[in-house]
Amino acid sequence: MRLLFILTLILIANGCGTNKVIAPTNSEIFAENHPIFATQFQNKVKDIYLEKEMYGDFIFAVVDENGLAYSFALNREILNGKEGSLGNDTPIYIASSTKSFTGTLLQILEEKNVLSLEKSLHDHLPDLNFKDSVDTKNITLTHLLNHTHGTFSTPMTWKTAFLGYKDGNKELIHDLNTDFLFDPSGKYRYSNVGPILAGMVAEKVTGKTWKTLMGNHIFSPLKMENTSANVSDFDFEDIRPSLTVTKEKGIVEKGFYKSDITMHASGGIVSTINDLSKWLAANINQDSVLLHKDSWEELHTSTTTQDKKYFTYQRSGYSLGWDIAAYGNDRILTRFGGLAGISFHISFMPDKKVGVIAFSNDNRAYLLPHLMANYAYNLINEQPADSILKIEKTSFDNSFKREDNLEYPDDSQMLSANSTNDSIIGTYHNEQNWPTIEIYREEDHYIFKWGVLKGKIFRNDEGGYSSNLGVLSRTFQVSKDSLSTGSLIYKK
Repeated sequence: MRLLFILTLILIANGCGTNKVIAPTNSEIFAENHPIFATQFQNKVKDIYLEKEMYGDFIFAVVDENGLAYSFALNREILNGKEGSLGNDTPIYIASSTKSFTGTLLQILEEKNVLSLEKSLHDHLPDLNFKDSVDTKNITLTHLLNHTHGTFSTPMTWKTAFLGYKDGNKELIHDLNTDFLFDPSGKYRYSNVGPILAGMVAEKVTGKTWKTLMGNHIFSPLKMENTSANVSDFDFEDIRPSLTVTKEKGIVEKGFYKSDITMHASGGIVSTINDLSKWLAANINQDSVLLHKDSWEELHTSTTTQDKKYFTYQRSGYSLGWDIAAYGNDRILTRFGGLAGISFHISFMPDKKVGVIAFSNDNRAYLLPHLMANYAYNLINEQPADSILKIEKTSFDNSFKREDNLEYPDDSQMLSANSTNDSIIGTYHNEQNWPTIEIYREEDHYIFKWGVLKGKIFRNDEGGYSSNLGVLSRTFQVSKDSLSTGSLIYKK
């Protein structure tokens, strides 16, 4: 069949008065090998999108050893005939899928003899001592990358992911030294801390930031020209935002809640379908452009065990950045990510040499990328895809309903600006070095600004205040010159 397809293309070329052989594109080969895939897949996505009255974007791609094989984009604009509003070059945030890039970067640096993954945290970051209560000589870079290092810090995690910070790695190391938790068991415990510390080590060893190293060693070699670890490298309005949605109110909040300072080694890459297909194909092929085959094998092999199930994926291990899991009878490597309404899926089946990229940004549909990834795999692998989807969709339906029924304050509950309420205006500081909180008046309402995040202020049922900061909501109390939020105390 493939030979017949190619011969047909040659005959068409000759019939047009040229002797050039027109080689079929990878998407044409995929379509010839899977003739009903596009119709079935697209119809199914549209059915679900319309059934749930969804907002926002859905972007999908199939990748094989030859690169991008199929792609599809859908949103309300496209349904209404406005083509071009979303596509393969649209910037999307990949969130925690960044961890697989960071693991690969460290593997590349080891292969180049720049560092050793078996060297300790003490060797590279001696200032990080956890009040001398943790023996950092027993924590290697591998432990950092596979989440068995046992360390955690709330302020460090919140600053890097949400709020921002001003004093670079010095401030983050101070936070780890003064406000931390430690689990000495050596068990897998997922968090952002390990890869961020691994990025710090790479910076210490090379004298270049994690962001620069990503560009030099991964983005540039793979010609990922529309990929960056800096938000400022894009037109901000082009990056697909998070959407908080309910059926009753429609879009409640819309925004992209990342800035350069909160783009980090555990969740700090903006890319496109076209660029990510190059990354995924490199993993499927174990491409020598980045690494030798032995290094790829190490990168794709479990370095610790886990026994967890997420959606339909039974996870048995973790490498240096990929979850090792099973879907049906197939081994699958996955790395998902999320932020507010954004849900990102990237995975591949090494034995089948095929992978999937999927993105959505309606907060209610965070399982949709995984549901449709499975549907695509089942179509490609000639499984009873519709029957399987019917079973798996139950989980999606339940999660969608839960999110759809959440209640959010409306403008009628907003704190009105007046001379009495002006008393809360001011700049508040925390002695534990948490980012500054500012409250200020804007037209007829007030804004709560915590670090780099901000949101309108509402009255809450407990007599205090609340603010939706996009990626999180925060309640707080103000009494004279003091502000309390959770266990944190601020002074004006």
